[in-house]
Order: sequence, then C-alpha cells, then structure tokens
Amino acid sequence: MSSSVEAVPGAESVSAPETLPSLREELDRLDDRILDLLTERARVVERVAAAKRGTGPLRPGREAQILRRLLGQPHGPLPSSAIIRIWREIFAASIAQQHSLQVAVCDPTMDGRFQAAAREHLGGLTPMRVFRSPAQAIGEVLEGRASAAVLPLPGEGAGDGSAGPGWWPGLLQQNTKGRIHVVARLPFWDLRPEGAASVQALVIAHTPADPSGNDISLLAVEMESQISLGSLSNAMTAAGFQPLSILVNRPPGVPVAQVLLEVEGFVSVDDPRLAQIAGLQGPPLIVGAYAVAIAEDITP
Repeated sequence: MSSSVEAVPGAESVSAPETLPSLREELDRLDDRILDLLTERARVVERVAAAKRGTGPLRPGREAQILRRLLGQPHGPLPSSAIIRIWREIFAASIAQQHSLQVAVCDPTMDGRFQAAAREHLGGLTPMRVFRSPAQAIGEVLEGRASAAVLPLPGEGAGDGSAGPGWWPGLLQQNTKGRIHVVARLPFWDLRPEGAASVQALVIAHTPADPSGNDISLLAVEMESQISLGSLSNAMTAAGFQPLSILVNRPPGVPVAQVLLEVEGFVSVDDPRLAQIAGLQGPPLIVGAYAVAIAEDITP
C-alpha cells in the first residue's frame, strides 16, 4: 500500500494566512522605497532650484497642477484628503530646500484659525509669525522679513459693494521694494473634515502668481467714483471678462474709485482684453491669481 498522497482533481491550493510580522516586514520594505523616492525627489528639487536662477520658490499654481493630477489617478483606499496632506508637506520640504521660508499670518482675532490654515497649506514646521493687523503682515513681506503673508479675504463691505478702507488698496501702490502679488487662496481643499481650519484667506508674496490651468485672477481698475456696480459689471463683460465679485473703495473727496475684481481664468499682462475695458481712469493692474479649490473627490 502506497503512503503517497494524491492531489484531488479540481481542488484549489490554499495559501498560508498572512501573519502580522510578515505584513509589518512588507510595510518596512515599502517605507524604505518611499524614503528612497523622496530622497530622489529632493535631488531633483536641487536641480530645479539651480535652473530657476534665483527666482522665488513659491509656485502655488504648479502645486495645484500636481495635486489635481495625483487625485485624478486611481489611489485605492487612500483618501484624497490624505494625498493632499502628504503632498502639502512634500511641497513645504521642497520650498525649504530652496529658500528660508518665513510666513507672516494676519489673525485679527488671534484665535489661531488663520495660523492653522496657513500651516495646513504651507507646512506644519514652516516658521510663522502672527500679527493682528493686515498692515503688519504686509509690512513683513515688503521689508523682506517674510517670504509670504496670509491675510483674511477682503471684506464684502456694504450692500452696494463699497469695501471702505481695507488692506487690499495697499497692494495697488507702487513701491520701491517691489510689487506684491496674490498667489494663492486657502484652503485649496473644499471638503473640510471636522476640526480642520475653515477660514478663507489669501496668500501674498513678491513672486508673481503662476497658472494652474483652472484659475481666478484679481484685477484692479480705477473708475469714476460714482459708477454703479451694474455699469462696472457691464464694462467688464463687454471687454470679454467674466466678473465673479466686485469690491469698490471710494476714498472721501477723491473723484476716482478703486475697484478690485475677481474674474475667471488666468490673466496675463499681455491679455488684449485689458485694453478693451471702457471707462478706466488709469491702466488696469493685475493684482494676482489663485488656483480654484478642489470642491469634490475627482477620483476616477
């Protein structure tokens, strides 16, 4: 009688169950691979910094492009919010490689909400100083003590669109220390988990904004002081712009009103539509631009 065991026809082989130690070993191998890739990425960042030849490291538009591309790829059980969180820290580390980033945060109520929003976007370990007034934060950038400032959104003002005195007209002034531009809007991820910073803010810097492919631009124009919001909107539409919001600053005793407009798309200085805006009291000024926030999970 043979002692050999014959396979049963049609029977499937059963693999041994995975053990916790073997799974941990697999995670360790993956962690090592991730570190190797991050190190390789950091070396490429060094080459990018050399290719930039002294230009600023802040490129929020490029960062938005990267995040949109990654979120558009299959990522299994990994939440979209985790991808954004991980890569925001990668971006912060890359910026730190190229530049000693210092951030001024305007937090009018000093309750930490704007600082939390800034850290979410610019990195948990990025050096930051908090100020109560926008003028102080803007001054830090103007004087070169900060690379960027995080400011509350310009106030909506009265129902007629009049913003009154505020921080945004200060960006329109020519300054011997260089122009300041709006380069980003916070947060970039609209689906906010409980406990996450929920305030809206703008980021300003000396570096001009860069396009992300889906942007909103901020334009400043000077108009006759008594112009209505309807006439403003019509003038912009006739020139080919799609105005999304309008803020008007009417300084007392001055016949010219300063107008801040949000318009769809990325507007460059050579955009022919700028010359077609009727009723201007001076040349239009591009204040900046920011990438449109991701409003939903775009996982395929």
